[in-house]
Amino acid sequence: MRTTILMAFFFLTTKLFGQTPDSLGLDNNITTNGKESKFLNVALKDNRDTLDFTNKKIAFVTGSNGGKLISKSDYFKTCVKPWTDKGSTPQIFFVRLTQEEKQKSGGYDVLVLSWVKLFTDKQKEKIIEQLKLLSKSD
Repeated sequence: MRTTILMAFFFLTTKLFGQTPDSLGLDNNITTNGKESKFLNVALKDNRDTLDFTNKKIAFVTGSNGGKLISKSDYFKTCVKPWTDKGSTPQIFFVRLTQEEKQKSGGYDVLVLSWVKLFTDKQKEKIIEQLKLLSKSD
C-alpha cells in the first residue's frame, strides 16, 4: 500500500512540475512552443482580444524605454521566472505588428515587452530595424 501511494505521488507531482516556468524559454527559437504560447495567452488574456500566441514569431523587448532586444531564454529567465517563483505576476504587454511591419521585421508577428516604462512609435521602428538586421544575418 505504501509503495502504491508513493508511486501515485511521484507520478502526480512529476506531471505538475512539467507545467512550471522552468520549462519556458528552453531554446531561442523565435517561434513559441506550446508551453510558451499557453503562458503568454494566460498572462495577456485581458488584452490580447483574439490573438493566440501559438506558433507566433515573437521578439522580446525590455529596458525602461523598450530599446533592448533579448533572447527568448533570457526573457523567461530574467523577466518572468523571478516573479512567478514568488507567486507574483510579471509586468508584460505586447504590440502586434501590422502586415507591413511584419514584412519589414523579417516575419515577426508580435513584440512582447516587459518592464518597459514608455514605448513610442519611434522606438518601435528602431526595434523593427534591429529585427530586420538580425533576420538578414541568419
